[in-house]
Amino acid sequence: MARREPGDPAVRITLVGLCVNLGLTAVKFGVGLASGSMALVADGVHSLSDLVTDLVVLGGLRLSRRPADASHAYGHGKFETLATALVALALFAAGGWIAGEAVRALLTRAAHVPGLAVAGVAALSVIVKEWLFRATRKAAREVRSSSLEANAWHHRSDALSSVAVLVGGVLTAAGFVQGDQAAAIAVAALIGWAAAGILRRALYELTEGALPEAEQDRVAQAIAAVDGVQSWHKLRTRTSGRGAFVDVHIQVDPHLSVAESHAIASRAETAVRGVLGGVVSVVVHIEPINDVGPNERQNP
Repeated sequence: MARREPGDPAVRITLVGLCVNLGLTAVKFGVGLASGSMALVADGVHSLSDLVTDLVVLGGLRLSRRPADASHAYGHGKFETLATALVALALFAAGGWIAGEAVRALLTRAAHVPGLAVAGVAALSVIVKEWLFRATRKAAREVRSSSLEANAWHHRSDALSSVAVLVGGVLTAAGFVQGDQAAAIAVAALIGWAAAGILRRALYELTEGALPEAEQDRVAQAIAAVDGVQSWHKLRTRTSGRGAFVDVHIQVDPHLSVAESHAIASRAETAVRGVLGGVVSVVVHIEPINDVGPNERQNP
């Protein structure tokens, strides 16, 4: 695999996100500290964690694109999965800090009334981060990047946390003097929810989880449609970063020559790659047609 080019959509959108998060972090901290808004400072911490995870994702993308070598014969795709898990852990840490500070403020009955500047910053954050979420998710799906998908949801959680800041301001203006702290706790809960989902997906991949059921169905249909494939069994799939690995046993006419059987296997490999797209490694084992249970997805 070649090194990522500067025009790569995954790198480009992550760099854009890094610059956006740098600006939002500075604005949120500045306005939050000046106005005494606990929720906006907490939101600034969230944007700061976004900035850190942007750097983690960039590192993961670079490492995952290293070509296979003697120590990593199947490539370095799991570095991207590891980056995904680190994004989730960063979210958990940010959420825990925010919740702790908000609870402390509630217990000490500290109360702040956010002004129009706080509402304006929060509204700007919602608009910018929602756009960044959509752009990052689009790029993630184009290149099949789990870490980029996780980073997209990190942007979405930041947008949601800014919504919570706005709600807290409204509650405070309506007479609930500790609405700002309550909103900060809501921010922490949203962050924790997003982190749990991201970590679950990363651990699924790290533990050799199979491709989604719909993709497995498409792979099976593509194999069955290949001319010369009498039946198939022992279909196994897994992912590694943006790459997919597929192993399958196909059964062919036992009277075919080695060259003819090999041609059928090559067509099956091409069919699977065409269905999945992206970086796909396919291994096809050829067997003569017999009574072994056909069309099984996994080993017993």
